[in-house]
Amino acid sequence: MKRKVLFCLAALGTASMLFGFDSAETADSVLEKMQTAVNENSPGGMEMAMDMNMDISLDVSDGTTSSSIDLTGSGNLDININKESSDISMEGTLTTPSLLGLSQSVTMKMYGITSEDGAFDTYVYREVPDSGEEGVWTHSSPELFGLNMEEIMKQTIDTDFFKWDSDFELASEPVTADGTECYLLSTEIDTSSLGTSVEEAAEMFGIDISSNENAEMVTSMLDGLRVKLEYYVSTADYFPVRFHMDLNGSDLSALSQYLAMAMGGLAEGSSIDLVANDISMDVSVSYGDAKEIIVPEEALAAPETEDVLGKVKNILGELAG
Repeated sequence: MKRKVLFCLAALGTASMLFGFDSAETADSVLEKMQTAVNENSPGGMEMAMDMNMDISLDVSDGTTSSSIDLTGSGNLDININKESSDISMEGTLTTPSLLGLSQSVTMKMYGITSEDGAFDTYVYREVPDSGEEGVWTHSSPELFGLNMEEIMKQTIDTDFFKWDSDFELASEPVTADGTECYLLSTEIDTSSLGTSVEEAAEMFGIDISSNENAEMVTSMLDGLRVKLEYYVSTADYFPVRFHMDLNGSDLSALSQYLAMAMGGLAEGSSIDLVANDISMDVSVSYGDAKEIIVPEEALAAPETEDVLGKVKNILGELAG
């Protein structure tokens, strides 16, 4: 009997080493296995619940008196992705950034359907509750940055999507996220690393902004930002089950200067400062079989609108010179 007990304990210990937290793992090894799990082993369906929050203080002084204005906003989105068809659906509520507590809540839905030739048709519903106006569906079938959706998905997969120009730290103990035992990877990205990531993202769409003066000006506005990232990675299969990002603790003085310039400058002795109280996003992820994404009939009947994404492409092209 004792031998059986000892054998069972040994078996359980071995199983926990195989399927639970492994102290021999490093940040790099967990990142590599997470990338492989998502790109090669994940099932055809993915669902995400996204919570966003923005709370910024605008501190203004004329040299004699000071006042603080709150700029707040939030969002909650449920996203469903069908990797097999490259279709996506999204539904939720966004509270637009507001001053002095005067905000507007917007209900939105979006369906993105990929056709056989890779074109990406989008159907968007927008409604402002208590506005007295009915919600409206719009339809757009733009050429997304000159690429089809399959090419975009492939480039995303071929890219080290979860890696940044920064060192990750691996927590020494397991943590629990959404009921799942996880490895916790964390890092903090500075302005330089953030600028590099922006350049690499632009290159993915064929846009070179590395030596453009206008792009450099936009990048300089990011000076002082510090982005904290956390990945919660399942110890069982290395799928990321939760993601956290925040800009809390960032120095927004550079952005404050540009804001002052946009306002025509400040009088002598006056100042304007932006303070990030809470700028954060949390995403919970679950995986399963691909679910067919069906566009509602009322959305299919919506008139086609202008190519909004095409305009975005033109703007980015102008920035790139």
